[in-house]
Amino acid sequence: MKALVVDDEQSLLNMYESSLKMAGMEVVTASDGPSGIEIAKQEKPAIILLDIIMPKMNGLDVLKALKEAPETKDIPVMLLTNLPEECSGEKAKQLGANAYLVKAENEPRAVIEKIKTLIPSQT
Repeated sequence: MKALVVDDEQSLLNMYESSLKMAGMEVVTASDGPSGIEIAKQEKPAIILLDIIMPKMNGLDVLKALKEAPETKDIPVMLLTNLPEECSGEKAKQLGANAYLVKAENEPRAVIEKIKTLIPSQT
């Protein structure tokens, strides 16, 4: 199973990449929204982990673009952010996010468990 992680913080990209690989997933990464959208279209991951606060294009705009594109609209998207859910959680769900996790409150292990609930048949 392939996961795409989109985050502008390299240390977080590395942490999630190694955690997901240890859980047996193939991982591709992007450090900004526009490249995340392109990689999602090319790689067709089973799930996308997406940060909200990024330069160039924020995660909510990326989510909207992913859900509007025919080739990516059905891919589950989990938002991983430092914003409390009350800031963006409702908007994220309206735009089609499948999950919303606050980074500071969830260790990578919890993120992997959440991924398994979103795509249980592939893990």
